[in-house]
Amino acid sequence: MLIIWAARGGKGIIMDKKIFNIKKFIALFLALSLSLAGCSKDGSLLQNSTSKNQEKNASNVQTKSGEDLEVHFIDVGQGSSTLIESSGCYMLVDGGDSKYTSKVVSYLDSQSVDKLDYIIATHYDADHLNGVVGALDNYDADIVIAPDYKAESKIYNSFTSLLKEKGIKITYPETGAKYKIGDAEFTILAPNDTHYDDANDYSVAIKLVNGNNSFILTGDAEIESEYEMLETGIDLSCDVYLAGHHGSKYSSSQAFLQALEPDSVVISAGKDNRYGHPSEETMARLNAAGCDIYRTDKLGDIIAISDGKNIEFNVNKSSGGNGKKGNSAGKNNIKGKGAYIGNINSKKFHEKDCGSVPDEENRVYFNTADDAEDAGYNACGNCNPE
Repeated sequence: MLIIWAARGGKGIIMDKKIFNIKKFIALFLALSLSLAGCSKDGSLLQNSTSKNQEKNASNVQTKSGEDLEVHFIDVGQGSSTLIESSGCYMLVDGGDSKYTSKVVSYLDSQSVDKLDYIIATHYDADHLNGVVGALDNYDADIVIAPDYKAESKIYNSFTSLLKEKGIKITYPETGAKYKIGDAEFTILAPNDTHYDDANDYSVAIKLVNGNNSFILTGDAEIESEYEMLETGIDLSCDVYLAGHHGSKYSSSQAFLQALEPDSVVISAGKDNRYGHPSEETMARLNAAGCDIYRTDKLGDIIAISDGKNIEFNVNKSSGGNGKKGNSAGKNNIKGKGAYIGNINSKKFHEKDCGSVPDEENRVYFNTADDAEDAGYNACGNCNPE
């Protein structure tokens, strides 16, 4: 087993020698050595394992303190941007398109971000990369993880020029590499090849773990990359899945969903977008899997809060970038759905057995009637929930 350790800040990576590549090790080592490496609370190393039980046991040991992890799925229209916070450490995964760059920056400001411990540019499409460049222009970043390919675009050139200006070398993703962020950790799941016909399959995918809770984010990875992830032997089960490629029919394959078994799925897509995301095929697969579905095009900013045991969703319908300071439009323990079902379209909430409950894609769950009323929902006149 090969150990790589960045002394300052105690951020560690361990990689299985089966996937170790000497040339990439040299680049990775230099990048880590030159960075301000990170935000590890106790400086402990995490062991890499392809065994489901070993991985879960390691996660429980390393994150048993139960500190809250917040995952902010920022509404950036037809794009994707996720802010992750654990114990005062921050990671930005993608940043949306150019017209949302200012929102992403203001959102980070509202969350009291002073620097980013990690930035992940999953791939180089404009609807993911523009806001990354905006964040890099406004915040220092310790480690930038991005895929090893080149794009012919102005935003890609801006990205690489800004990294050079700031003296930041890209850390290329190595499948199985683990990183600490506060009391949580994340593992690189993809990409698993060096050449793809579709640039979406270069997307960096991660599994984020906080205690017994886990999240999977896959960028715009499509079926080819999903099948490669299935072949790694890494445990892909999770509580929350950010739907690949905004819910495209070319992602979230049946085999991949069966491996993930997510309780909840977040879809980041623009209202009435020209691509038709999320697709009917993907929605059918998600509904058949019994997932709770949260959509930024319907709900605005979506925040998942994990205490290491349970996950609650706070939804900011205003989509104003207020994050945890905004109004809640729904809270739900995803291991047991809330007692009341709200209709996103009608703004009414119902008892679970009411004949007027909406289809799954238009639902939001509430633990109490007060939660529903606080979120601006009115009681159904038929079932009269109390």
